[in-house]
Amino acid sequence: MLVRDLIGIIDDLAPFRLALDWDNPGLQCGDPGAALTGVAFCLDPTLDAMGKALGGGANALVSHHPLIFKELKSLPDGNPELAALLFAVRNGLAVISAHTNWDAAGMAPALAGVLGLKSLGFLEAAPLRLLKLVAFVPAGHEDRVSEAVFAAGAGHVGNYSKCSFQAPGTGTFLPGEGANPAIGSQGELEKTPETRFEALVPPKNRDRVAQALRASHPYEEPAFEFQETALDRAFGFGLLGEWDPPREPLSYLAKRLGTPAFPVAGRMPKTLGKVALMPGSGGSYARAAKALGAGLLITGDLGHHQALLARDLGICVASLGHHETESPGVAALRREVAERLGPGIKTFLTNDGSPIEIWAGGR
Repeated sequence: MLVRDLIGIIDDLAPFRLALDWDNPGLQCGDPGAALTGVAFCLDPTLDAMGKALGGGANALVSHHPLIFKELKSLPDGNPELAALLFAVRNGLAVISAHTNWDAAGMAPALAGVLGLKSLGFLEAAPLRLLKLVAFVPAGHEDRVSEAVFAAGAGHVGNYSKCSFQAPGTGTFLPGEGANPAIGSQGELEKTPETRFEALVPPKNRDRVAQALRASHPYEEPAFEFQETALDRAFGFGLLGEWDPPREPLSYLAKRLGTPAFPVAGRMPKTLGKVALMPGSGGSYARAAKALGAGLLITGDLGHHQALLARDLGICVASLGHHETESPGVAALRREVAERLGPGIKTFLTNDGSPIEIWAGGR
């Protein structure tokens, strides 16, 4: 089992193409061809989490938050923001992030399970968009064209690569004045054996795949198109849930999560059944939660202006902490990955805690 196999498992559970445009999931550093000795999981790829990973015999760390967010132009020693990255590189630790792609695939359901909520659907849908390349290639040139488009990012389905469909047929064309056909002559109708070639393409790879096809295709004007398609799996951000019977929510949350104090904004409900979840930084989803009939939005972070909006909307927002709302999702990802890795690869949580403490006065 290699690091790249671990990356493939994560991509199958939470396709990286689900990630939002500003995000940077996937392999952050390390050798994808290295043999796995163990896999640690954490919310944040801190030095502490990395030390626990190596101490536990792991050479791969799966973090929720990416190790690298911004473009790097240099790697100077002494920069605290780069210390973890340099430590990972020097110690041969592969770091893989599953951020907004896991948000869309498993983060909210994990928190709902902890809170005893029955899922009613997503708070915001995240359809897994894919394009299907359909191209027509003259017989004998299939391998050259297919290898070019595969190298450009086409043909990946879960843990499989170079996936395509090919069927024989007959192509026709009539070269006009000024044409320079690879097959046939000007003014004469040509009928030639061709292969219909199909492969799935992530939207972000469309231009690169098109360029690779044109460069490898023998025809002066190759015939191809991209068709909109989708896989049969549903993804989405957040979750609309239900307590049955309805509960007094705030005291229940404090007891269930062991959190005696947390920020709350808006109308405080006495009892309710319909609840919205958005783990992490989800204070901006109060309007969406209200529109779906939820009386409470449970999230990790809540800003001042988001609290004002919640009050104006007449919905309660409970901010339980970023770490507290996302830790169940990290644990769930570990369980899913461990099941697919099998018993031969050790997996464990680093149990990194929240960097935020509630000061109650005195010490």
